[in-house]
This record gives sequence, C-alpha cells and structure tokens, in this order.
Amino acid sequence: MAGKILIVTGEHDSTADLMVLCLTERGVPFERFHPQDLPRDARVTLRHGPDHPPVGRMAAFGEGFDWSEIGAVWYRRPEPFSLSPALSSEEREFAYHECTSVMQGAWRSFDAFWVNHPDRIRIAESKPLQLMLARRLGFVLPRTVFTNDPDEVRALWDACGGAIVYKSMTQGVLGQSLQKSVYTNRVTAEHLARADLLDNAPGLFQEEIPKSADLRITVIGDRVFPVEIRSQSDADATVDWRRGEVPRMEHVPVDLPKPVEAACLALNRALGLHYSAIDMVATPDGGLVFLEINPSGQFGWIQSVTGLPLIETLADLLADGAARGRIDRPYDDPAGT
Repeated sequence: MAGKILIVTGEHDSTADLMVLCLTERGVPFERFHPQDLPRDARVTLRHGPDHPPVGRMAAFGEGFDWSEIGAVWYRRPEPFSLSPALSSEEREFAYHECTSVMQGAWRSFDAFWVNHPDRIRIAESKPLQLMLARRLGFVLPRTVFTNDPDEVRALWDACGGAIVYKSMTQGVLGQSLQKSVYTNRVTAEHLARADLLDNAPGLFQEEIPKSADLRITVIGDRVFPVEIRSQSDADATVDWRRGEVPRMEHVPVDLPKPVEAACLALNRALGLHYSAIDMVATPDGGLVFLEINPSGQFGWIQSVTGLPLIETLADLLADGAARGRIDRPYDDPAGT
C-alpha cells in the first residue's frame, strides 16, 4: 500500500531511532534502509522497460520492500558503502561510483515526498550559494572569502583587524572514516605566515563575529524552532560550539524577529528544502548574523534538552506528505505529471 515512510540513514543513528519509536507508537507504516549495507548485505534492483514504468525493490538481510509502497522519504544521514577490503584501490573507486549511480538512480526514478531529496541537499550544501541567497533575503552576513589565494586571505585579515576564522566548505570531517572533525578555528599570524598551504586546497575564511550566544534554528515545513545555545559559558566552545560539551550548555527556546523568521522559511523554499538547521550568531548589541544552513543538520539533542517536539513535527510532515501524495522531483517532468 502506498503511503509508507522510508527512513534512509546509517545503522547507528539515535535521531532516526527516535523517529522509529514515534512512528511505531502512532501505527504509521515505515521502512528503514541503510545504504552502507550495499553492496554486500543489501540488494537494490531497478527495472525499466517499454511497457511499464520503473519498478524498484530494496532489501537487506532478507527483508525487502517495493518502491510502490513508499509515499514519503526521510533522507537522514546515510553512511558510506561497505566495499570489500579485498578490492584494490582502483576497484574500490569503480565499485563506489557504481553503487552511487544505482542509488542516485533509485532516488531520482520514483515519486515521493522528500525530506530532503539528496539532489536538493547537494545543491543546498553549497556555502557560496547559501550566502548569496541569504543576502538577497535580508540576512546580515559576515565578510567572507572563498579562495586559494594567500593575498586574498591577508586582505581579509587586514580588513577585519586580524579577527578571522577558517571553516570547512564541505561535511566538516576528514576522510571517509568520519572520525576526525574539522572545526571552525581562528586564523593566527602564524597561520597567515603559512598561507601558501592554500596551494593544496582552497578554504573558506570569514570575519569572526563577536557573540553573546549561538542560535540554532530548526525549520520543519512551515514551523520554525529557534534555540539559543549559551556557548560562551564553555571555554572550548567560544569559537565553535561543537567543540564543547553541547548537551551541558544551556539551551533556551527563543522567538525570532518576524522578518528573520520569514527569511528562514523563504531560504528553505528557495533551496527546495522541507527541513533545515540554520546557524546564526547573537551579537552583544542584540543583532543576528547568518552563518550557514545545513539541510541535514542534527537536531535530536535539541529535543532532548529543550523538550521541543521536533521529531513529532517531522513525523507529522512526513505522514502528511505521504497521505496527500505530495511529490518532490529534482527535475522537470516532460509529461507534466
């Protein structure tokens, strides 16, 4: 029966576990699929032909489902594929791209309501695009430079009186092991003296904004849940709140100014997202400065420490999308359906 919710994530995902409990308590049918089980322990089949629309089936460890059963997808945080260690580096690269191709084909071939479609996520993760859209929508931005030119970094340093930071442009982890995090760090004079390292890769350099607190704004459908994280009470978290003991920091639900709340919703719409986590800075003079939007940002801990109904709100959104037959596609359907 069409209308099941599909959760696409990794095996160890406590936030997805909370969703499983919520859907089970509500009696909402769902499936959970881990792309990391591909290709050794999971099976994916897509059938195309001249006399029928695409047919898809996914299975892992003997349990499977047909795509025709799925009405909504929560594309959470899938882990990398489990490729055989017996493969050579060239074979692993080939196998990785083949696995990626078949999974992207599945996501793009079948109609569903997505939170969020992986193609939308890929586009929305572009930091330059985020900042361009945020400025158009009226957010206040820090001065930012994406470059591999040491002279550009020095110019930003001078313009900001030496108060700049380095940030990752991508997922914030080093390598596929996902074990080494790349945090936001202050750029020192010593770093500046070694700016020729940019010959190895470009970087994101940004004005460091004085802050009284960090703001994590979770947007789910047409609802906005702003939470102030009192990060400045933790010495390890003053530059990047993720460095500190996050659950121990004070988290306070707050109200946003109406124009800022409207801009958060508009940014989601502009990027084709139904869910996002927006990071902003609250300044000592009461201002709000936009930093970035994460289309797959974590939020489970926020519900745990604040009691905000984030899982329940997302479950409502998915169930409503499945029941109403809402469809998200990353392309224009030539048939107009």
